[in-house]
Amino acid sequence: MPFYRQEVKSIKLRKRLSSIYAKLIASFLIVLVPVYMISLAMNEEGEASVRREIENSMNSRVSFYIRLLENEFSRIIQMEKEFINDRQLRRLSFAASIMDDVEFREAVYAINARLKTMMNSNNYIMDADVFLPEQKRIVSAIHFYDKIPGEEYEALRSVSSRNQHPFVFWNNRLFVSFPYSDLALINDEDPIFLVSAEISQNQIRDVLKRLKIGSSGGAMLIGQDGLWSVSTDPDIEMLQASLSLLRKQREKEEGGGPSDNGGFTTAEIKDKKHWIAYHESPQLGISLLMYMPEGDMLGSQARNRVWFWLLSGFSIVVSIWFSYWIFRQIHLPIKRLVRAFQRVEDGNLNIEIKQKRSDEFYYLYQQFNGMVRRINELIHEVYEQKYRANLSELRQLQSQINPHFLYNSFFVLSRMAKYEDYESISRLSDYLGSYFRFVTRTHSDEVPLVEEVNYARTYVQIQDFRFEDRIRIDFDDLPDAFHEIGVPRLIVQPVVENVYEHGLKNKVRDGLIRVNFHKKNEHLIIMVEDNGEGMTEEELQQLTAALARVEDDMETTGLVNVNRRLKLRYGPTAGLELHNIPDGGLRVEIKIPLTKEENDVQYPDRG
Repeated sequence: MPFYRQEVKSIKLRKRLSSIYAKLIASFLIVLVPVYMISLAMNEEGEASVRREIENSMNSRVSFYIRLLENEFSRIIQMEKEFINDRQLRRLSFAASIMDDVEFREAVYAINARLKTMMNSNNYIMDADVFLPEQKRIVSAIHFYDKIPGEEYEALRSVSSRNQHPFVFWNNRLFVSFPYSDLALINDEDPIFLVSAEISQNQIRDVLKRLKIGSSGGAMLIGQDGLWSVSTDPDIEMLQASLSLLRKQREKEEGGGPSDNGGFTTAEIKDKKHWIAYHESPQLGISLLMYMPEGDMLGSQARNRVWFWLLSGFSIVVSIWFSYWIFRQIHLPIKRLVRAFQRVEDGNLNIEIKQKRSDEFYYLYQQFNGMVRRINELIHEVYEQKYRANLSELRQLQSQINPHFLYNSFFVLSRMAKYEDYESISRLSDYLGSYFRFVTRTHSDEVPLVEEVNYARTYVQIQDFRFEDRIRIDFDDLPDAFHEIGVPRLIVQPVVENVYEHGLKNKVRDGLIRVNFHKKNEHLIIMVEDNGEGMTEEELQQLTAALARVEDDMETTGLVNVNRRLKLRYGPTAGLELHNIPDGGLRVEIKIPLTKEENDVQYPDRG
């Protein structure tokens, strides 16, 4: 059973896939899909091109600004180096104790003036200082001359290299420190003097802001090992991501990978994908990093992609709707035509398809209506022919009054008159009058079943005068429910007559004819049985074959005539059925279909 259901579902699915609607949708998709695939490829290529341009732009900007910062910071370092040859600074460093006040003041003023010149010559310098550890004093471009700040000095003297890593980040302040001499760096001793320049982080941020593209994203300057950073928008996660990126780059260089001091990558930060361009300055140990959210960089591309998919979805919906519209324009008229054919197939020929549109289907409908009208005409002609043939057969049957039956009937009357049996003469005369009145009636071809049965009963009663000593009649009463059923005339009497003429003609005594009525499988069965000689199987088959023949030109008399007229009147389920009785004799069943209204009556079933 599950296999059967699966097979039914499979058949339904194949029908749906092979329907006009499915083929229309498939046709539109076959046309649209390549177009959209090409459009999608062009969109992807355009996006990739934009990505490359933005990547190149970010790399170029980062490379330019790292070089700019390198130049500025290198100038600062160079200016600090030039203090080595400053005569006044050397005097303060080595001979301050033997200088008089005027000389000492002139030296301090000279150093202060040079520091101011240094500060004013570079926008990145907030303040410039010279530390004199021996005198515990500091000469400053801003504060002139003061005691040396111990914590600041200790932080600045801890610089590891004057050239490669000169930056010191202390107390949220950024310095470029230059201690003199080299022995002080090696032996961790106090330098002879120390020149420092405090770097303006705001100035660096202004440069980093100019590095940005548009209003989104940001930039970051990171010191060695991430000990300090200056950013347009300080963010711990971004700093960590940047340090991780730079660490991987250094590991790559240490592992023998190509060293280009820069690159471009992407990273997920705060659930957003960012594009990151970076460049490192090995000379100063600083790295410049620029990051932009991908959504901001490809905003127009993302919107184009959304519009592309919206357009694709809209096109598919329109294709489906348009396919459905075409489907309705084609399928529904065809469906109307198919339903009309089905109704014609079911036998309804009173049908006409009305069409208001003047299209190709109008021509089909007109042809269909003309065909139905022609079929009606042909059927009417055939019906007329069959009706006339049926009527002719009935007239022929009516005229087939057995002369022997008349002769024998009049012989019986003569014998009764001879013996002056007037009562029997009167009864037989009445029966003969009823018999000939029914058989010669020509105004009606169909009578109530009760009249047909009464006519057969009259025939039996006439024959009873002749065969009363040889044949006994067992004729059941017709149930009231069957009285008004309309039947063709002369369907029972010819069957009973056949029993007298053939079934019991050699029966000398104890002959029996039984006629009864019952309902079986929505049919009324009139059963006529006898206990005569019956028929051989070969004879029964030949007679059954003769009943089954329906040729128009065949000669029809007796049982064949009755069978044919029943089938013409009621259809293929009606007619005669013949069966041999095991104990001897023949059973003939007359089958008459019952209408729906008659089925609603409680007919007596055979017990």
